[in-house]
Amino acid sequence: MFHQKPGLLTEFNSISADQLKEKIDQNADLIMINVLSEETYVDCHITGSINIPYDRLVEIASSWEKDKEIVVYCAQSTCPKSQQAYELLVDMGFTHVSQYQGGIKEWIHKNFDATGMCVMRYLHE
Repeated sequence: MFHQKPGLLTEFNSISADQLKEKIDQNADLIMINVLSEETYVDCHITGSINIPYDRLVEIASSWEKDKEIVVYCAQSTCPKSQQAYELLVDMGFTHVSQYQGGIKEWIHKNFDATGMCVMRYLHE
């Protein structure tokens, strides 16, 4: 279920790694956003995702159509940035936002397609 009233965040829409992979495999028209630093993104990210560090999200997403399907993710399940990005996008009026909580760490542990060397320490702990 997608939130329909910006600012009234009682629960959030999450997507699992398997669900996200299925959407990617079906060439779904979605924007996958890695909200980490450029350095972390370059090291390892979901193939096809774009990098928009959290602190630039409002600036970049403000011109997008509000009904675009968006998935936000960060490093791993303990990283708060994807939850913050999700809440920010919902507050901006986006109606089809999901958060992939497992992050790139879970993604590569499932052996799904990733781009980069994927050598940062947190990925292998």
